[in-house]
Amino acid sequence: MSEFLTSDVGKVALGGLIAMAAQILVFILGWMKEHRVSIRKRDSDAQYLGIQVVLALDKLVNDCLEAVNDPTRTDSEGYTRSTVANPEFALPAEGDYRALPTQLMYSVMFMPNRVAAINEGLSVSWDFASPPDYDEYYCFRGEALSKLGLRALSLIDALCEKYKIPLPEWPESLDPGTAFRVAIAKIEAYQASRAIPNPPVPPHDANR
Repeated sequence: MSEFLTSDVGKVALGGLIAMAAQILVFILGWMKEHRVSIRKRDSDAQYLGIQVVLALDKLVNDCLEAVNDPTRTDSEGYTRSTVANPEFALPAEGDYRALPTQLMYSVMFMPNRVAAINEGLSVSWDFASPPDYDEYYCFRGEALSKLGLRALSLIDALCEKYKIPLPEWPESLDPGTAFRVAIAKIEAYQASRAIPNPPVPPHDANR
């Protein structure tokens, strides 16, 4: 073997092997660099998407709070009317949601359907509510939107933990989660005292 390596043919073969090994090494190093860059970009894109979704969910939480605490008004005919619109929700259009973990991706992408189902339920409950106060409607509204707000807060917590995003800031005197739970407790107590039934909801259950 040593004689072959010291021969002219052996030297040429060895040189070729060294050159091939060098090329392979360069290829591997280049691939590893591109792979690391790709991973960093994917993580960065996922974090950016997470931030956008957190901001959208934070607005939904605020909209739910305003609707739950709607002071309402009485019109000239004595009927109770809302002063705050029911929340709407759309996911940010920019971003690849496949970057999110499967369960989180499903929960996030299902939110627009959930909000639409609640709004459909609100429309149905209005038709069955009794004027002039429409207690059935406003009880259903407050409970459904409080539960929606709690679900949005849960998703915000999960996204912030996953992507190391600071939690949205709220006034020190206001804890949205506590506010929603208090609202639900008050509505349940009021329904029990007045024997107000839950109105029918569409087949697509808003509490799914």
